[in-house]
Amino acid sequence: MFVFFKRGVSIWACGAFVLAGCQHTPDRGDDASRGGDRALGQRVSDRYDDEIREVLSLVRRNEWDAAQSQAAALHALDPEDPEIERIHNWVVMENQRRQQKALEEELRDIEAQDSRFSPSVRNILFDRRSRGLSLPTDLRNTLDELSRQPLVPESFNRVIERQGPLYDFDRAPRAMEEVLGRNVSIQLDNVTLEEIIFTLGRSENINFVADRNLAAFGQTLSVRMEDVSMSEFLDFVSRNFDIHFHVGPNLVWIVDGATNTNRLEETRFYRLRRGFIMPAEFGAAEIRRETRGRGDDQVMIETQQIEKFVRDNAPNEPAIEQAIERFFKGSDYMIDFERNLIVATGTPLQLRTLERIIEQFDQPVQQVLIEARFVTVTEAAFLQLGTIWETTGDPRADRRTPEDFTGFGTDVGRGLARTFTNVLSVRNLNATLTALEQSGESQTLSSPRLTVVNNRPATISDGKRQFYYEEYEVSQQILERRSSSTLVPKGRPTELRSGVSLDVLASIGGDGESIMLALNPKVKQDVELVTFATVSDFDEEGNVIKDFEIRLPESRDQELSTRVVVRSGETVVMGGVMENVQTTFTEAVPILGNLPIIGAAFRRQTEFEQPRYLLIFVTATLLSESGEFIQQTSLW
Repeated sequence: MFVFFKRGVSIWACGAFVLAGCQHTPDRGDDASRGGDRALGQRVSDRYDDEIREVLSLVRRNEWDAAQSQAAALHALDPEDPEIERIHNWVVMENQRRQQKALEEELRDIEAQDSRFSPSVRNILFDRRSRGLSLPTDLRNTLDELSRQPLVPESFNRVIERQGPLYDFDRAPRAMEEVLGRNVSIQLDNVTLEEIIFTLGRSENINFVADRNLAAFGQTLSVRMEDVSMSEFLDFVSRNFDIHFHVGPNLVWIVDGATNTNRLEETRFYRLRRGFIMPAEFGAAEIRRETRGRGDDQVMIETQQIEKFVRDNAPNEPAIEQAIERFFKGSDYMIDFERNLIVATGTPLQLRTLERIIEQFDQPVQQVLIEARFVTVTEAAFLQLGTIWETTGDPRADRRTPEDFTGFGTDVGRGLARTFTNVLSVRNLNATLTALEQSGESQTLSSPRLTVVNNRPATISDGKRQFYYEEYEVSQQILERRSSSTLVPKGRPTELRSGVSLDVLASIGGDGESIMLALNPKVKQDVELVTFATVSDFDEEGNVIKDFEIRLPESRDQELSTRVVVRSGETVVMGGVMENVQTTFTEAVPILGNLPIIGAAFRRQTEFEQPRYLLIFVTATLLSESGEFIQQTSLW
């Protein structure tokens, strides 16, 4: 692309056309192609119709790079034109999408060449005999390390000493709190309360304002205090003489405690920055109203059916509302949950208490990301080799059917099974030579993830749902010469879930690093309904005319319930199971099978080994409000 500027006239050249100012001079060779574009419909732009159609013509010829270059040059010439802006953005995005698609197709083609499901002649000829799954190296090392670990861990019966962190809950007092917190010493005998208070005010430079006609001021008492805080003394007077001290920024106002009209109250609005933890429930799906009683004693009873879609045991009232009800002594308050707003009326001292409650409760709720990994690895090897001797059966029948002895549930071959008849010139003596070897490996990885709120339970599940009936009723129909029975399901079907589920509750420690987890992972595999019983009806001749099967579920379950303590970002092994099944089975002809050397011809030996490993890893990481991982820096 070339751009020339001369005397305020822009000359722009790119591809096959030239722009001078706003006039376009096409080459003669382009007339045929543009004629086809113009025939498609009306003009697409009042000023740049030919230029835009040239870009579209390049697109139709799949020349996307050239089209993008011309669209970019056209956009640089007049970036404010809406038609140019639209065609430029479309060409850029579509060109990027096609490039990404081409890259993905190339990558899939390369991966398919190296797939175990696309073997080459070389792979078939030189395939290794012990061919397992291409498991990751770290998983192989973990399994090998697990087999080398002692049964009793080294930390058993050991004692370690650890000093926990220290916390300082003191805070700097406010100005008036610091004044009233100073210790004073006073000794007075038979002096009125009014004289005691104002004497302390003069000695400690505290401004007291009061009505001298208060009844409590006329009472006398003796005071002997040594290093007692002023606030403690005022609290004693307030409780025993029924007066109130309203502490302001610069003075203390003394009023009668018997009436609330003299109190210095105000109304304040507090807008919370955080939300509330409310019960996750819908409105009442069903409301029933019932009137009980007669005449004036009638009572309307209303019953509501509410469904909670998150069963995390959230209280009906948020924690901040419970704290306000218990500790705020003001006249009144109201909470607007939709606007995160609190309106309260009370004295400045009472509102200060409310402000402290809001300050402590209006904090971000801590969150934890839970990552659980369930790794199941199964290896199986089966070998059957030898000769079986028989004197019965049809020697022409195929005595060997394909069977999967490893338990992986795949289609397998029969191996070598050759039957020899008329052995040792005995017509009904058969010898069957069996040679079968099977081996395989299976890996199952389940990795549920979820983010939970501190001290609130959560659950995640992924699997399949099935239903079956546990009860049946017999429905019998009596006919002329026979009876017909049918099992009819009774009640509601029972739900059966398969797959992976994880129930978790995370409790974050005060140090911001340790996390206590209550975990209940479940893995339910190989779920199937197995025939438990069959009910059949027969005709007069004993032939089966109808069958009905009763099927019950059967599955392989893996479940663990425990509590573990982890540090943020660290991974621990929550549990592990190692199971190894070894079977040796020998079939032999008596006496002949025990002979040396030739006895091997009269024996058949079956070897089966199936080790199975289950490892459960858990990672818990603290999350910030915006989703970043938090890593605490220790000060000790």
